Amino acid sequence: MPNWPRLMKPTLAASYCSMSVGAFKSRCPVAPVDFGDKRLEVYDIRDLDEWIETRKKSAGGLTSVTDALAEFKRANRRSREAS
Repeated sequence: MPNWPRLMKPTLAASYCSMSVGAFKSRCPVAPVDFGDKRLEVYDIRDLDEWIETRKKSAGGLTSVTDALAEFKRANRRSREAS
């Protein structure tokens, strides 16, 4: 989707981050925009982009969302194997 909307419902925000809704809800620390009504739960694309950039930096300077997600999956797999 080339023109993502500024505000996205959870399903679209999860897709934007290449995650399932469940993974998005459990892993993404970005809070939805507070419009005072839970039914209006939306995420700001700028906040999501900031989080993604933070993840890239904390994952060793990765240069793309795909790289960051791949690194996250590797780390998650290593964590499960260690348990």
